[in-house]
Amino acid sequence: QSFLQKTYTILKQEETFDRRFNLHIIQCDAKIQEDSVIRSQEDFDRYIASMQIKGLGGTDFRPVFEYVEKLRRDRQFYNLKGLLYFTDGYGTFPAKQPDYLTAFVFVDDEAKDISVPPWAVKVILETEELR
Repeated sequence: QSFLQKTYTILKQEETFDRRFNLHIIQCDAKIQEDSVIRSQEDFDRYIASMQIKGLGGTDFRPVFEYVEKLRRDRQFYNLKGLLYFTDGYGTFPAKQPDYLTAFVFVDDEAKDISVPPWAVKVILETEELR
């Protein structure tokens, strides 16, 4: 929850993040477990208050990228800016670079030895930053 709250606070501070937005919080392990659509501060507050982690099985990153492409084809996204993927980094990455920015976000130094594809950004947050 603190991870999401910190990210949401950062996104709200960006000039491009206005009152109307289309944020999908997708939980995935080896398959899509949940897609929660957030379109307002109230939606986000409700989600955070009742959030439950789903999945926790083997990780495969590819289903999320495939799902995002399906959402784009179905016109659920217009002008998709990027994907933030919160992970431990253990899983199968897509071979092909998407045409939007992608960041794999990790907590703490455990991720220092984990490689991400050359087309992705690797972000490491320290636990203290989430408090």
